[in-house]
Amino acid sequence: MSQSPKKIQFILFLIVFTDMMGFSLLFPLFPKTLEFFLAKGDDVFFRTFYSAANLLSFGGDTKYTFVLFGGILGSIYSFLQFLAAPVWGRLSDIFGRRAILVFTTLGNTLGYLLWLFSSQFWMFVLSRVITGLMGGNLSVASAAMADQTDEKSRAAGMGLLGAGIGLGFVMGPLLGGISSQWNFLDSFYKEGSVVVFPASAFFAILVSLVSMVLVYLFLPANKPESVPEKEIHPFLSLKKIESRNLVRISLLNLLFVLSFSGFEFVVNFFLSDTFQFSPKEIGFTFLYIGIVIILVQGGVVRRLSGKISEKTISLIGGVVVVFGMALLVLIGSNFFGLFVSLFFLAFGSALVNPGLSSFASLESGKGDLGRSLGLFRSFGSLGRAVSPVVFSLLYFQKGPILAFFISFVLLCGFTILLTFQKQRST
Repeated sequence: MSQSPKKIQFILFLIVFTDMMGFSLLFPLFPKTLEFFLAKGDDVFFRTFYSAANLLSFGGDTKYTFVLFGGILGSIYSFLQFLAAPVWGRLSDIFGRRAILVFTTLGNTLGYLLWLFSSQFWMFVLSRVITGLMGGNLSVASAAMADQTDEKSRAAGMGLLGAGIGLGFVMGPLLGGISSQWNFLDSFYKEGSVVVFPASAFFAILVSLVSMVLVYLFLPANKPESVPEKEIHPFLSLKKIESRNLVRISLLNLLFVLSFSGFEFVVNFFLSDTFQFSPKEIGFTFLYIGIVIILVQGGVVRRLSGKISEKTISLIGGVVVVFGMALLVLIGSNFFGLFVSLFFLAFGSALVNPGLSSFASLESGKGDLGRSLGLFRSFGSLGRAVSPVVFSLLYFQKGPILAFFISFVLLCGFTILLTFQKQRST
């Protein structure tokens, strides 16, 4: 049974929402999970990782060592996305979007299942490796959205996808915190056969299964009519890619994600150190950021789509983000100034992300959407792989103002370079 494009777009929204929600469930549980493995005291693999983090923090506070530890694991996850995104995108060009999304969501389910039974640290790391590799499926979802939109409505479709990702990131930590209070599986934890917070891992499994069912039941099983013969991973042939604009847009995405995700990583500690926010208050601060992003991507971007170009949407977002980061550097230590700056940062990023995604999709050839958006997403993942370690070292050794100023400089560079980026002639 065929589905209308609008219905498929909504299903894609639900897919990325459930995918991101399952992934981000772990965020509020991460510190206690690491403490759980530290307390075991008999895990050589954990001790190796912990020693590496301690070395990077130059023998600093245990709290900072844990932060770097989390940054290293986060970097591994994002680096695997960097490797996998173009591959899944390319395979979806060959075998169809639905087939690849079913496979990757099944892989995510298996990764979360391994998380549930991670009584040893190596099992926990392996679960993150699996979910990191499968997390590259956002490129496939982006390509599927591009399939369902024309050039005028492309930015609106990417905005809807971005709203689903943003909502998933907001709801995931919230539901992770709530599910950590459930104790119906705690008897297995006490026996030592499952990880700490087993109910949260079980909930992530259920969320991933729901995502897989949505893909299987509602996405069409279409395959492209023609598939260009190209390498499976575009990094093997960057010089051969026809659209140099696509490569430049992907590099701009790398620069933006590096600077903005670096800010996102250390702002948690800024809120805790400067304003003494509790984890709950930090969670509500991110809820505030998430609501702004969702409203902009679900409303403002959809109204702008087709009326102004993707470059202009991204450029407006870049200017707004630069203004927000400047406010954070100058008056962010003031409570009111903090939330004003966060508003502009969230608003601007909510324009940049779908604008750049749509910009990149318009540069791809026929039958090549998955590969092109995979290249674009993988550059973003590379930025996200580097930023946690770099910005946490900046924050803990040089202070928050310098860390935010470096992010401001990078965002200025992004906006200036975007100004000179050519648009495809139609």
